[in-house]
Amino acid sequence: MPATLEAIQAKKTQLIRKMTAASMFVAPFSATLPTTLTTGASADLTALPAGYVDVGLVTKDDGYTLGREVETSETTSHGYVDPTRRDILKVTNTVGFSCQETSKQVLDMYRGVDLSSTTGTAVTAEVAFNEPLSPSSRYYRALLIGRDGIGASTIYIAMLYPRAMISEFGEQTWNDENEITYPFTLTATPDSTAGYSVRHLFGGLGWKALMVDMGWPSVA
Repeated sequence: MPATLEAIQAKKTQLIRKMTAASMFVAPFSATLPTTLTTGASADLTALPAGYVDVGLVTKDDGYTLGREVETSETTSHGYVDPTRRDILKVTNTVGFSCQETSKQVLDMYRGVDLSSTTGTAVTAEVAFNEPLSPSSRYYRALLIGRDGIGASTIYIAMLYPRAMISEFGEQTWNDENEITYPFTLTATPDSTAGYSVRHLFGGLGWKALMVDMGWPSVA
């Protein structure tokens, strides 16, 4: 009996995800890496290791922009109009966002200065620091956690960058109409100890409930 497209297709609207809330957490490169995203029967978020700080509010329209650039090498052959072989030479993973909060952590990253030991002056609480004349690459632990749904429908999607560096700084504008923002682009680099440059993590009660729909075996 002839099949119809409707009979053989498998479209599942419940698998469409949207990150309705998210936060970027950063820590010094010396900080411990998280090993799990969720814990317990209720699949709650696991507490972060010491040293991880939320960079705070980011611009609404941009949110977090995840980039993945792949560079390939192509081999062409006589008699073929299409390349007969493609080899991946480089994969670059990035995450871009614009911080809205002026804080110690954000200034540390945006200005490329280690502010961990800075304090405000007595009486006035003034803070001052110099940008380095010869800046060097600085590496951070970075963990981006997004959430879709609430309660029993909660789904967490996270990306862990064990050795991320700030590869690009966006322009900053001072005017009376818009807030001051601090635009960054973080680029993933390999961590030789961890053995990866990006780790993807998924969890939450909503995720657990959809395992079969997504193609995995059910988990008791």
